[in-house]
Amino acid sequence: MSTRTNLVVPAIVAAGLALLACASPAVTGIKVHMQNAEYQEAVALADSVIASGDSLDAELWVWRGKAQGFLRQWEGAAESFQRAYALDNSLAPELADYWFVFYNSAALKVDAGDADGASAVLEEGKAIFTNRPEYDQMLGEIALNAGDYALALQHFEQAWTISQPLIQSYRDMLEKAGDDQKAAVQEALDGAVNNALLSLYNAGMLHKSLAASASTPEESETHLSQAKDLLNSALELDPTNADVLNLLAQIYLLEHDIDSAMAVFDRALSAIDQGVSEGWLSAEDASSLRGQILTTRGAALLETGQYDEAVSQLQAARQIVGDNYVVLGNLAQAYIMKQDYQSALPLLDALVALPDLTSEELANGWYMKFADLTQLERDAEAAVALEKALEYTPDNAEWWEYLASTYSRLGRRNDAIQAMQHAEMLRNPTRN
Repeated sequence: MSTRTNLVVPAIVAAGLALLACASPAVTGIKVHMQNAEYQEAVALADSVIASGDSLDAELWVWRGKAQGFLRQWEGAAESFQRAYALDNSLAPELADYWFVFYNSAALKVDAGDADGASAVLEEGKAIFTNRPEYDQMLGEIALNAGDYALALQHFEQAWTISQPLIQSYRDMLEKAGDDQKAAVQEALDGAVNNALLSLYNAGMLHKSLAASASTPEESETHLSQAKDLLNSALELDPTNADVLNLLAQIYLLEHDIDSAMAVFDRALSAIDQGVSEGWLSAEDASSLRGQILTTRGAALLETGQYDEAVSQLQAARQIVGDNYVVLGNLAQAYIMKQDYQSALPLLDALVALPDLTSEELANGWYMKFADLTQLERDAEAAVALEKALEYTPDNAEWWEYLASTYSRLGRRNDAIQAMQHAEMLRNPTRN
């Protein structure tokens, strides 16, 4: 599931614009402009009153913000509402429908590369609109992009905590809503559920990452257990969410619970088919998800020694996602484990020819090709492959020893001696 920030621009309901008898003349004038959809004129009038020294009227700032909201002047609207709230925090209920102003203003700052400014706006919004999980969701994304996993996790879990009563309140409203209101309430409920799903997925993903870097097995187990709890909460909201199911299966794999992982993978693939048939999942997205699931499932089967099944899954994944490092590497390894070295070779040729591989990936690819060629007793080609691998990982003493053995089989005695001496130097640098 994507964590990319999306700018939301909800329609502002032009309700509550009736003139109030107690309003100041300036506010009354602004409301008249608003009723006539003269939003720029409303802002101009508010600005002129503020410029004349009357800047302590909280209601004036409220209506200025509402007019700016209609004009999609998010930063100005957020400033207006913040000023209004600072002057009179009892206005929070009147501002409730405008929570998205702060969200949109922050999103614009994120797009402009101002993460600190965005965070400040979001914190201002949180202080006024305490029941909106979207602020913590975006704060989590900002922290995630900055590499602060612990802070990101804190925000995503807080977003889920805030989401629960919000979702329930929309469900209660939906039960009581009249026919003319049901569509709007359902849309709000769907938005709250989708936001909760994203928070839960992100939190689960972060627990998975933190489990991999945990300092103790107990800490890793705790993170994996928390990830499962969060993902199961997500599945209570949407039992057929293929992204969540795929991630849950990966958690089971990390716990070495292969049977549970495979069962969840099956559920994920069924969910994809259901999504396509019901029309809420596009064929393109479905294909991408299938490719991810088949790749992960094939790698898991390879790890458990089920090589024929691994080949089947990885070949199916290759048909969907094409050639990439993970698919080709795992598929070649499955053939090698099946001792079908001839089938592995063209896969490894394709792997090392891939563009944009890292040095580590190129080293591993050429080493796998060396190992495969060695099994085929094509030592001259194997030596070339290992030489290429060592260009990318020159400090691997074990590989230098393998190269010495390969040279020896080829009768290249001097090269073998030099390779072995280099291996010894790497293993015992203080002796040289």
